[in-house]
Amino acid sequence: MLLDENPAGLINHTIGNFNIHPDKQAVTRINDSLAALQQSRELRTREAESALRKLSRHLSALTAQHEEAVMAHDSGKHAAEMVELDTKKFRIAKSATELEIESERLEGELEMLKERLADLEAQGLEGDEPTRREREMDDATL
Repeated sequence: MLLDENPAGLINHTIGNFNIHPDKQAVTRINDSLAALQQSRELRTREAESALRKLSRHLSALTAQHEEAVMAHDSGKHAAEMVELDTKKFRIAKSATELEIESERLEGELEMLKERLADLEAQGLEGDEPTRREREMDDATL
C-alpha cells in the first residue's frame, strides 16, 4: 500500500506532519543571538585593546619622565641640603632656648624691680621711719 503511492507526495506528507518550522525558527533565533554575541565580544575586545594601547603609551611616557627625574636627581646634593637644613634647625632651636632663658631671667629681674619700686613708693619721699631718724641724727642742722 505504501509502495502504490507517489514517493514525492509521501515525502511531502511526512515532512508536513513533522512540523519542523518552529524548530527552524528556533535555530534561526539561536544563530542570530550567536551573531550578536560575537559582534558584542569583538566590540569589547577592540575597546579593551584600544584602552590597553592607550595605557601602554601612558606608561611609556611616565617611565620616560621617571627616568629623566632619576637622572636629574643628585643624591649627594640632596644629602648636603638636608645636613645644612638640619644645622640651621638646631641653631634656631638653640637660639630660641637661649632667648627663653634670657626672657625668664629678665622677668625675674623685672619682678624684683617692681617689688623694690613698691617698697620705695611705700616709703614716700622722706623714706621710712628708721631711715628718717638716722638721717636726722647725722644731720646737725636739724
